[in-house]
Amino acid sequence: MSEASMVTNIKLPRRLDTSATDNLKADIDEAFKSGQKISLDASDVDYVGGLCLQVLMASRLPVINSSDKAVQAFALFGVEVGSDGMLKTAVEEV
Repeated sequence: MSEASMVTNIKLPRRLDTSATDNLKADIDEAFKSGQKISLDASDVDYVGGLCLQVLMASRLPVINSSDKAVQAFALFGVEVGSDGMLKTAVEEV
């Protein structure tokens, strides 16, 4: 298996609050350097703050295994996880 075909899953922390923002961005930046495909595993997430949501959306990476609480938190911001795992706003669907 070539390096480019491997997938790096970044396990997101339980709380994606302001204090998690710098580490989240650093983890994503480091994964991009690997040259591998990347996905964000939201299975343990129970809180999403606006700043971390901005980082997630700006990364343009698929979100997998979203917990119910993560889905609810995204919805509070008008964001949903598409069938392709990409975070989408209602504006993008129009």
